[in-house]
Amino acid sequence: MTASTQLTGVRILVAEDHPINQEVISEILTHAGVVSCIARNGREALDLLGQQHFDCVLLDIQMPVMDGFETIRLIRANPALAGMPVIAMTASTSTEDHKRYLAAGMSDFIGKPFDLDVLFATIAKWLVACKQTVSDTSDAVSVDTVINLSVLAKWIGDDKLTLRGFFIRFLESARLDMTRIDAALEREDFAVLATLAHHVSSPARMVGAIEFADLCRALEKHGKIEGDVKQAQEIISQMHTMLDRITDQIDKDLA
Repeated sequence: MTASTQLTGVRILVAEDHPINQEVISEILTHAGVVSCIARNGREALDLLGQQHFDCVLLDIQMPVMDGFETIRLIRANPALAGMPVIAMTASTSTEDHKRYLAAGMSDFIGKPFDLDVLFATIAKWLVACKQTVSDTSDAVSVDTVINLSVLAKWIGDDKLTLRGFFIRFLESARLDMTRIDAALEREDFAVLATLAHHVSSPARMVGAIEFADLCRALEKHGKIEGDVKQAQEIISQMHTMLDRITDQIDKDLA
């Protein structure tokens, strides 16, 4: 099976500002059976990533409104997108530039004009790697598990009543912090957002709520750079959802 035939039905977001390049890339991907969507800049790419599912992103480096470097930084800051294969599209062939792309968080890069075999093989390689990562994670932890009860149990023992008391106090504290975080977002006070996110992250890790702590860390980083309000809203929304899921798990496992 060739690399191109492995891409049938794959959804790829193409961030490219030039109309001719958009048309050429779309045509290439369509012939390979790919479902493609075009974003004219990084801002549009982030909006689409928040609205739809994509298996991979082809990201031009030089774009108006938001370039490839800023776009990849915000993608990697979002836990929901952190593992997304993102392949830089570049006319530059210098080793130094390629190092910059990888250091910025790109999964890989392909040159313009495209060598079709290289294009298809690169996309296929990262799709396989992404599926393997998801499979390994699923094997290790149940998809329904959002808090590892054994982390706290190592410190205080496995008495259910005692554990539940600690988790309830953690949830009460976290929800109070989330109220303050919502207020800081309303004021667009990124410095306070970063401080509050850091404050709630540490106890989250202590009680085994690692995914929630990762979201806190992402919000902290976003606050320190005074990032985009919409992106902060997305992270905070995920934090609220994660707290609800943690509550459900506590009620189920420590009833």
